Amino acid sequence: MNHAFPCGTLALDFLGTLRARRNPVPAEKLATPELLDDWFVESGMLDAAPHADAADLAAAVELRESLYLLVEERLGGRAALAAASAAAAADLAGQAGPADGGEALPADPAALDAALAVLNRYAAEPPVVLQLGVGVGSATTLRTGTAAQGLAAVAREAVEILGGPDAALLRECGRPECTQVYLDRSRGHRREWCAMRTCGNRVKVSAYRSRHRTSTPTPAHA
Repeated sequence: MNHAFPCGTLALDFLGTLRARRNPVPAEKLATPELLDDWFVESGMLDAAPHADAADLAAAVELRESLYLLVEERLGGRAALAAASAAAAADLAGQAGPADGGEALPADPAALDAALAVLNRYAAEPPVVLQLGVGVGSATTLRTGTAAQGLAAVAREAVEILGGPDAALLRECGRPECTQVYLDRSRGHRREWCAMRTCGNRVKVSAYRSRHRTSTPTPAHA
C-alpha cells in the first residue's frame, strides 16, 4: 500500500497525505494522479481507480490544504500545535516541556473564508455512487465514481466533522515530527498518537533510550 489510514476517518486520513508538515520538506504522498487513484482504492472509497488526471490532482491538493487550514484553526493555530506536540513528547521522555501549549498564531480571516468556500464547493458536488451487487447467495456494496465524486465524499465527511460535535474531539498526534490529525474517541480522551503501532511506539522507544542514556553511569577511566 502507498498510503496509511491511522485515523479511521477518511477526511482526516486525507489530510495525512502531506506528512510532517512542519519539516523543511514535508513528505507529499499525492505526488502524481496515480497516487491519488491509489488513495481512493486503498481507502475503500472507490472499488476501482477513477483514472485521475492532473486537474483532479490539483483539485485534491486544493481541497486538502483548505481543509487543513480549517482544522488547524479549530485546534488553535500552528504555533500552539507545535508546542503541544513537543510538550507531550518531552513529558513522556521525563524532560521539562513548555509550561503551556504555546500562543496561537492569528488566522487570516480572508484565508479562512476562502478555505471554507472551497470545502463547501466540493461538498456540494455529487458524491460516490453506492450500488448493491448481487452474486450467488450473497450481496456486495459497490462504490463507483470519478475522482471529483471521491473528493466530494471527503468534503462531506469533513463538513460533518467540523460542523458537528466531533470537532471537539480533534487532536494532533503527539509525536512532534508527525502532524496527523485524528478524532480522540478514547475513554477519558487520553489518546496521544495518530496510531500506537507507529508514532506511539517511536516516541516510547525514543523516551526509553533517552532515560537509559541518562541513568547509565559513565565508566571511570583508570
